[in-house]
Amino acid sequence: MIRGSSRIFASPERNTIGQRLWLAGLLLYGLGTGIDFAYHLIGDLHTGDKMIEFSEVAVAFSAALFWPIDVIAISFLGV
Repeated sequence: MIRGSSRIFASPERNTIGQRLWLAGLLLYGLGTGIDFAYHLIGDLHTGDKMIEFSEVAVAFSAALFWPIDVIAISFLGV
């Protein structure tokens, strides 16, 4: 071992629990985003002209980014 400041060495297990929680949360958010995106596109298929237009993809994408708010709103509105 080289003598010197030990501050330059980081323990690889220092933040593993926190990093795993962040990763799990990010994966769950991504999964919810994909599900909500598909939900909006399927809803667009069942209404209107039975085709998905570019504007509907843009709306579904932006709605999917905020899916936790969307889920709360749907539960309050009873849709």
